Amino acid sequence: HRLNKNDTSLVRIIFSSRNLGSQGVNILTQSLLSNTNLRELDLSSNSIGLEGVHYVTSLLRHQATSNNNMIANSNISDEKWGITTLKLCDNSLYDIGTKEIANALENDDILLSDLWLDDNFVGATALAHLANALRRNSKLRRLHLRHNSFQSLSPLIRCTFDKRTLDTVAESNHTLHHVFLNCGYDYECRELESMLKINRIYGKVEARRKKVALFLDEDLGRLLRMDMNVMDAKLLPRLLGILAQHGSVSTLFGVVQHLPSNVLAYQGIDERNSSLHDSMDVGVPMDVEYVSF
Repeated sequence: HRLNKNDTSLVRIIFSSRNLGSQGVNILTQSLLSNTNLRELDLSSNSIGLEGVHYVTSLLRHQATSNNNMIANSNISDEKWGITTLKLCDNSLYDIGTKEIANALENDDILLSDLWLDDNFVGATALAHLANALRRNSKLRRLHLRHNSFQSLSPLIRCTFDKRTLDTVAESNHTLHHVFLNCGYDYECRELESMLKINRIYGKVEARRKKVALFLDEDLGRLLRMDMNVMDAKLLPRLLGILAQHGSVSTLFGVVQHLPSNVLAYQGIDERNSSLHDSMDVGVPMDVEYVSF
């Protein structure tokens, strides 16, 4: 009754261990379609299965669509509502159910910031799907993955710091703050935590710049092997600005030594010829999302 009436005091629903099953979840999510106050939903230990997960993700997508429609109709950008904390622990989701959740996370209009998937037999394949989804997600801050089946954190490490190219570094996730795991991952856990700490401390834009500097610091040859003739001479100084701000002096000096004279002589952006002028301020270190090699 309170759900159907959209009770403003009902911001949390804890239905853990209620033997809801998929049909119970269907009834619940249908009643929540018009609810604009709920922020936390706990459906742990209910054997909801793939069908139940589908009902939950459909609700999340419905909320995202409703927000977009409301904003489009009212021209108000700060009135978003929806579930921000979702607990689905101990529901035997396995890889197939976890992939359904990963697919939903690719929609960055979904407002989830805290996702609990403990004790769900999440394997390597599903973890890879989650990690790939998080590259396109800027809302999720905390991911709970204790007591699952995967043996390596490599997908999550690549998600937060993909060192294959400069572009993949820039396209990594810079907004995830915490991943909660059981012990046993040792070095991988420390490596992941170092990237999550950068995300927490610096925020999205500065974290991206910090990781680009780390990328260049780790292998100076990456930059030196780039063809300076095909690189836009107006972009490289911006990239060097990132390295100067966050990287090491020795790396910066090594790069500058190998730069062609036309880059070294470059002083600023020509407003008449620069396609980037409208998207960044002159003199500000470049945001690497504009760099493409």
